[in-house]
Amino acid sequence: MGLKFTGSYENLKSKLSSLNGDWDESQLNKKVLRVNDGVMNWFETTGSINFQGKDPEKSTLESKVPQLLYPDESTVSVSTRTAPEHADITTKEQHVTSQNDSLERQFLTTGVNDGELIIGIVSAVGTEFKRVIDPLTDRLKGFGYTVEVIRVSSILSTFSGGSEYDRIKHFMSAGDSLREKSTNNAILAAGVAKEISKKRITKSQKRAYIVNSLKHPREVEFLRKVYANGFYLIGVHADEKRRHKYLTDDKGCTQEQAKELIKIDEDESIDHGQKTRDTYHLSDFFLNLGSDNDQVKNGLQRFLELIFSHPYKNPTFDEFAMFMAFNSSVRSGDLSRQVGAVISREKQIIATGANDVPKYGGGLYWAEIDSTTGEVVDHPDGKDYTRDGDSNKQAQAEIIQEIAKNLMNEGIVTTDKELDLQKALNESKISDLTEFGRVVHAEMDALLSCSRAGIPTASTTLYCTTFPCHNCAKHIIASGIERVVYVEPYPKSRALDFYSESIQLRSEFDTTSTSNELVAFEPFIGVGPRRFLDLFSMSLGAGSKLRRKDKEGSILDWDKAKAPIRTPLIPKSYLEIEQAASEIWDKSS
Repeated sequence: MGLKFTGSYENLKSKLSSLNGDWDESQLNKKVLRVNDGVMNWFETTGSINFQGKDPEKSTLESKVPQLLYPDESTVSVSTRTAPEHADITTKEQHVTSQNDSLERQFLTTGVNDGELIIGIVSAVGTEFKRVIDPLTDRLKGFGYTVEVIRVSSILSTFSGGSEYDRIKHFMSAGDSLREKSTNNAILAAGVAKEISKKRITKSQKRAYIVNSLKHPREVEFLRKVYANGFYLIGVHADEKRRHKYLTDDKGCTQEQAKELIKIDEDESIDHGQKTRDTYHLSDFFLNLGSDNDQVKNGLQRFLELIFSHPYKNPTFDEFAMFMAFNSSVRSGDLSRQVGAVISREKQIIATGANDVPKYGGGLYWAEIDSTTGEVVDHPDGKDYTRDGDSNKQAQAEIIQEIAKNLMNEGIVTTDKELDLQKALNESKISDLTEFGRVVHAEMDALLSCSRAGIPTASTTLYCTTFPCHNCAKHIIASGIERVVYVEPYPKSRALDFYSESIQLRSEFDTTSTSNELVAFEPFIGVGPRRFLDLFSMSLGAGSKLRRKDKEGSILDWDKAKAPIRTPLIPKSYLEIEQAASEIWDKSS
């Protein structure tokens, strides 16, 4: 670790005044001291100090600055006494040694294997989260990590006592109230970040924080902004029957109380309410909480090995196919959402699909390169944004207005109740209507692609980023597709209600209810598309490059104790990393 000074700038100048150098204050967050050909950089936000320039002046600064800043210490601490709760770290562990590379240099050259990990959990109410957190904790310890579990509920107002139903309702309401009061749906994530900061007192750099449990998409977005690629989200799937049974049998809730809690947790109608369903699909890794604990343990172990750069962990076909479905979704220009789908037979993709406007001759519109100007343009009428807006929403509004007008004309509703009536209609299932949209749904686009090419769809598998709507479901059944794998739930779909005789909703490892006479709808399990390249690609992800062989072609062993993190979280700003890059250049040039 490098030298640090966390006092004020004026104090720093005073301590180093005997060097008779020139200070440069022109850069944001960075003060530069020049003494002939030697340069010292001080980063005001973090307190980090590093040196560059030419010897002997650079070496002189490296020797004198620590002595001037900390004259009473025989070995130089990397931090002042401004944080007494961290004194154990600063005095015993993080001393400057000229022989050791800085953390920034390690990050740029050899990789980092002792950075912090922030792992969020998203799970619906009634999920037995201990079956995930306990083995996750054990396996992190196996990588040499100390683990802190942060309960999001612990940062809310305390519960005074009562039944388990009362306790859960208390924390649901407390979270809603805080989001509403702060006008910030990510406020609980800010509280989590503060808790992590408070708990950072251990000497070990190998620290992992498990955050249980996130309930709003804004919370995930916030933590990703704070911790970037060092934050991982695990989505834990447990089917509703299992969760309902756990709430009633293990937690003492009544049948009605369990139903109420599950409904609230999935998606409250208010913007600042819990939205577990909308949070779940943002996960980096999806885990099925079935009856087999070994499946959970093995899934977590594989995920951690991927995080720690295991070069011989390859994707399953389900992971690859869902990644391709998400790739297909990004071509969509739909105003509401991007949905993608692929169809496979015998682990071979035979069609892709996305939700967008159909074109004459078959298929969807693509953006095209204008042969004259070279500009990439959309067809003038090929995307909804080129029109007045969303035709489906416009049709819904027309229906609501027509109903309200007819009721008032008939005298059933008085004029003074018109606004109340329109509000009630807006909140009705009219808003679930989808048939007035111009777009072809992704599942249908994939099926029609097979039809145009004369490819049979019997006994195939459909991978879709979102649970199919009831309109698509009937065509999926009729096409002969045997299995559907999805990520994001879609509450507007009535597929399971309308076609219960043809569809079974089951988990990947649930073989007890499998029937060859029904189309299996399964939640996706495995590494999510968001981190597919980061964890599986040897060189295209955001992290370090993977190596599988040496120069002689021999297989390289993966050493768990030394394995670097693919996308490490390091406590350095880009300015400090940039400075380390400059030092590498200066040393070699």
